[in-house]
Order: sequence, then structure tokens, then C-alpha cells
Amino acid sequence: MRYLSIFLLLGLIAQRSIAQDADGPTGFRFAGIPTVNFNSDEGFGYGVRASLYNHAGGQYNPYLYTLEAQVFFTTGGRRQVILFFDAPHLPGPNQRLTAELRYQRYDPAPYYGLGNDTDYDEALAEEESPGFVNEDFYGFQRTRLSAWASYQRRFGPVKVLGGFGVVHSDIAFYDGQTLLQSDAEAEGKDGGFTNVVKAGLIYDTRDFEPAPGRGDWTDLVLEISNGLWGSDYDYTRLTFTNRHYFTLTRNVVFAERLVFEKSWGDIPFYETTFFGGSYKIDEGLGGAKSLRGQLLNRFTGPMKFFGNLELRWRFHDYTVLQQNVFLALSGFLDYGRVWRDGESFTLSGLHTGLGGGFHVGWNETFIVTANFARSDEVNLAFYLSFGYLF
Repeated sequence: MRYLSIFLLLGLIAQRSIAQDADGPTGFRFAGIPTVNFNSDEGFGYGVRASLYNHAGGQYNPYLYTLEAQVFFTTGGRRQVILFFDAPHLPGPNQRLTAELRYQRYDPAPYYGLGNDTDYDEALAEEESPGFVNEDFYGFQRTRLSAWASYQRRFGPVKVLGGFGVVHSDIAFYDGQTLLQSDAEAEGKDGGFTNVVKAGLIYDTRDFEPAPGRGDWTDLVLEISNGLWGSDYDYTRLTFTNRHYFTLTRNVVFAERLVFEKSWGDIPFYETTFFGGSYKIDEGLGGAKSLRGQLLNRFTGPMKFFGNLELRWRFHDYTVLQQNVFLALSGFLDYGRVWRDGESFTLSGLHTGLGGGFHVGWNETFIVTANFARSDEVNLAFYLSFGYLF
């Protein structure tokens, strides 16, 4: 609860500083806030985010463009530096430019093997256990530097996406025996470039982006990694994502997300931990962004499927310090599985995570979320973050 209290206090301070120009800002505006979170996979996270907004004459919603810088660390070994640019109205109406430069280091990054039925024996990494092998048996070091740029063009509710990314990953092993070192199926242990060309279609009818009550957000994204543009690996990845929102009563919303992804070619093992999309790239299956209640990246493979079913109840609204605040509860069921190359497609063997959440929102757009979840391998996982998962 100590972490939660600090997080909510910082969130309120941040929201007041951001909301003060909400009635129609013009020109440039700067906002800098501390960022904190906590989850069971990475521990306590802390950092700072600074944003520069250009509202021009005030006729652009939410801004003409923004430039954001973020530095973030966790006690679980993640170090991250991000520079992000977003221009919703450039180079012209119904067009959008985005770009990102990101440095990310995981020390350790988890690896439990490829496939849906991989074994996990916690005793192998516990020094007190008779079966102890190495405290880093399920880990390795991953350093990733990426630069992305994309362009979107809107045609009614449909957007067309095109983009390019330069990505380089360094892989290092710990001393002693580790699962990754002994796994002959894991391609890409030397790391290297995975540069990609990206194209996609997006269909978006959500009524309110931060907390939708109705509508859909669907995208189909194709990524091609090839030596023609400097990649060390030749593979293709296709990702389909559908998010559906339905208002059951005035204060109760049913939200659903389905993700299906298939990769072909010599995709390195560390790329199979990511799942693509038009908005951003996250990791899974397992962890705060995909299968809550399961260990981070617990299940990986060149083909993956997962879903999230969530019921959200906004049960109280009030005003504090001249800010509109709401409280909400949620219950969710996450499920999914992966397939290795050559495996028959079947939906048996789904892994699940079950849990609930508590949400505090300021002025509708700034939402703090505390989620609790469990699974057959994890008694209780806790995730503290900004916003709804999807």
C-alpha cells in the first residue's frame, strides 16, 4: 500500500499540471512528471518523463505535435531511455507521423524455452533447494536499441499504416549453466539486426480512447525483416488484433481483446517474445501486457494467440481539488497459448490468468490501475501502472 499511496499522489500532481490548459491551450507547453510503477515481474520502477507540446493556434486536437523523453529503471533490472515524436496532423489533415528512438536493457531477461508445454522448476534457480543449478538458470542479458518511424493516412474510420524500423539486439549469457545456452532450438543467440518494413490497416470506432465505452479498434500489421535493408535475419510476422467495447449499463463496460500472430522464417528467439501492432510493441505471453498472473514471457513461439475478457464497473464519481475523479473496479480473465513450427493448430492447452483491478481516474484521461492476478504457477501477481491494459 505504501507504493500505491506514492503512485496516486504523484499521479494527482501530474494530472493537475497537465490539465491546467485543457480549455484550449495555444503555442508551446512543457510538462515534466516523475513516473513510478510496480509489478511482480520487474519490481519497483522509477524515472521521469518530460513532454513538449506544440498546440499552434489552438485548433489542433490534442496537439499539433509533441516530443517526449523518458528515462526509466526498475529494481528487477530493466533500464530504458525513450525519445518519442507524435504529430497527429502532419504533414496534413487526416495524416499522422510518429517516430521513436529507444534504448532498453534487461538484466536479467527471462527465458523458459520455446513452446506451449515448457517446464518450469523454481528449485533450479533457488540456492537453498537441493536441485539448485544456477540462480540465473532461466535468465540472460538482452540489450536492444531501436529506431522507428511510421506514417498513417485516415480514410473515414480506416487508417493505412506504413513504417520502417532499425533494431539491434545484443545477447549475453551468465556464468554457469543456463537454459538458453543448452537449448538447441533457440535461434539467434548471437543477436544482431532485425530491421523491418511495416505495413498495416487500422479500423477505429472507439467513442473515447483512454476508456472506451463502445466501438472497436482493429488492426492488421505485416512486418518483413530482410537482408535487403540490413537485417541479419529473414522472417515475416503478421499480427491481427481486435479490441471490442460494449456498454452493458450506464456504468458497466465489457471489454475484449483478441490477438493472433504468426511468424515465418528464421526469426530469432528473442523476437518471438514480442507481439506487434499499430500502436506499440509489447512482450508476452505472460506478464502485465498480455497474460496477467503468468510469469513475464513464460510462453514464447513463432505463432501465438491470446485474449483478454474484462468487465469494468465505474462505481463512484466525485470532485477533489477542483478535479473530477472516478473510481472503478474490474474483473478479468486472460487466456492464450503458443505453437512451435510444425505443430498442429489446436486451442487445447490454453493457459489462463484470473484477477481483478482497482482504477482511479482524474479528468477522464489520467487513469491509475492496480491489478491483481493468479494462475496455476503464480499464487498472486500485482501490477501497478497507468491506464487500462487495452
